[in-house]
Amino acid sequence: MRSIIRNFTDFQVVDAVNSYSSLFPSLEKHSPHILLLDLNLPHKNGLEILQELRQKGNAVKVLILTMYNKKTIVNRSIAKGANGFLLKNCSSEDLLDGLKHVSREDGFYYGEGVVKDEKADPLTQDGFYKRIQLTPREKEIIKHLCGGNKVPDIAEAMHISPLTVETHKKNIYRKLGVDSSVKLVTFVHENRLL
Repeated sequence: MRSIIRNFTDFQVVDAVNSYSSLFPSLEKHSPHILLLDLNLPHKNGLEILQELRQKGNAVKVLILTMYNKKTIVNRSIAKGANGFLLKNCSSEDLLDGLKHVSREDGFYYGEGVVKDEKADPLTQDGFYKRIQLTPREKEIIKHLCGGNKVPDIAEAMHISPLTVETHKKNIYRKLGVDSSVKLVTFVHENRLL
């Protein structure tokens, strides 16, 4: 990507980082106009990073660059403040168009082939996609479940009813495509869910 952008006369790469911990120091140091942001990152996914950027008032233009071509992810990117969405297999012309588009503030940029109306197919959802569908409360319950806590204990710790915990547990199992606590723990570890 860096070598492709080097060929663009209007743009230059000021830095490249591959972790959440190094992103914000880099943004502060270089103050880039545009951030190309991958969604599937370790420790914190791109949508969470995007949300944090906007909560901190950072106005950098964010162009999502990902292999996840699903309407729900595109919509969440828009809702969280992205300025455009590109697929990783995009052409250099599409990348340049995306950079120019978001730099001009011409509304949201949809890269070549980015879907706008496709409904997410649960059978094609991988660990990252399932992870970003979980609510904060569901993630908290998953931590308890993976810690071996039983429903009554979780309910007491979270100050909610056991029935509410059971409802969340069913939703978690459905979203992650598991049907037992053993499968849940395995899925969590394999997909770095928490």
